[in-house]
Amino acid sequence: MRMNFFKFTKISWKLTLLYASIFSLVLILLSASVLYGIKFYLVNQSLQKVKNISNTIAERIVGPTEEKMSLEDPELIGEARTDATVSVRIANPEGILVNSEDSFHLKKIPFSSSLDSVRKTESDEMHLAIANRQVLADGKTKAYLQVAVNMENEYMFLKVLFILMACADAVGIAISLLAGYLISRRMLLPIDRITKAAQSIGINNLSRRIEVSQADDELSRLAETFNEMIDRLKQSFDKQNQFVSDASHELRTPISVIQGYIGLIDRWGKEDKSVLQESIDAIKNETSGMTDLIEKLLFLARGDSGNQKLQKIQFSLNELMEEVCKESHLISSIHDLHCDVAGEIALTADRKMIKQALRALIDNSFKFTPTDGKITVHAGRGNNTVNIVVEDTGIGIPDDEVNNIFNRFYRVDKARSKESGGSGLGLSIVKWIVDAHGGSIRAESTIGEGTVVAIMLPQTTL
Repeated sequence: MRMNFFKFTKISWKLTLLYASIFSLVLILLSASVLYGIKFYLVNQSLQKVKNISNTIAERIVGPTEEKMSLEDPELIGEARTDATVSVRIANPEGILVNSEDSFHLKKIPFSSSLDSVRKTESDEMHLAIANRQVLADGKTKAYLQVAVNMENEYMFLKVLFILMACADAVGIAISLLAGYLISRRMLLPIDRITKAAQSIGINNLSRRIEVSQADDELSRLAETFNEMIDRLKQSFDKQNQFVSDASHELRTPISVIQGYIGLIDRWGKEDKSVLQESIDAIKNETSGMTDLIEKLLFLARGDSGNQKLQKIQFSLNELMEEVCKESHLISSIHDLHCDVAGEIALTADRKMIKQALRALIDNSFKFTPTDGKITVHAGRGNNTVNIVVEDTGIGIPDDEVNNIFNRFYRVDKARSKESGGSGLGLSIVKWIVDAHGGSIRAESTIGEGTVVAIMLPQTTL
């Protein structure tokens, strides 16, 4: 039950209990130290008192002849007669009691008990400081002396002091609980605000932010970090919504075209073979485009989810470049494509993906470069990098559009891209591949002169 209590208690109470426990422990230890110190002082004072009285009486018994006092002389124990807390007993060498002032029945303690000692003892529930002494003169026993001081007043004082300090400690602990709770609540109030603000933030309300105080403390940094997390979440959610919206839009057009031609076949294609063939060709073309789009969407989805794994091997970039250029020539022989590699380059990467990226860049240059234009692909070594540059003399991209060409579904000219068969995903896939390899990609372009896309991949080994 106790473990469950602490498990489900609020942090404010946990802090309060922790603070109060530490404060109580310190307060109790301090009070105990004070009580022990005072008790030690008072007991020592009483022990010193009985020692001094016993020394005085012994000096009177064995002192100079003119100062000697007989054992029966009442003045010998004058201190006991004037101080109600002092008792004295004197016995002759035979142990017979000859003089005494016994205020509290001291005779119950025998003379033979701890001779020549000063100690604290208890008798009949009384706290006593007692001195037993054998008085000697010329090597002979002159008397037995016993002096006691009743410390009941001192112990009563300690008892009252204990009660007062216990009450003061109880009040102090209660105040510490109250103060600890108020302080912890005040300290944790920003966390409550953060919690309420976080609870109010939902998918449809990602624009709300937590108010950050001006104080440079842990709670302010927590609020700032939470706001930054919400910013990233909103950006991701917006990109996801945009991605779904763009994908839906891209798929809607070919589906509409296919539905249109199916209707055309249903009405006239059964009898008119030319209409039937036109419809079949159009449906095949749109289906091919949809297949390509879906494959690209799946590639990016696997990449975003972390399921698109790299299969890194070491291969010859020279051979890959030659292979890509030959295939590209077969796809489009009307463009002037030139590929070269500066020296022999061994690259450690996913060969299939690097080939996919190169083909996407070359294919993009084919789409937007006139037939009399030139496309150059060059590879070389940099500072611990392998650099691949694809340059064309195509129509170019406006300066304010260059930084957006790697965004998904982005098209500089949507009508022109549609005519060329672009989906706006090719360069996004290229950027994902480069980023997955720990590289970087940048583009520069001038309207009417062409575009340069540069890839820099780290030169690593398996």
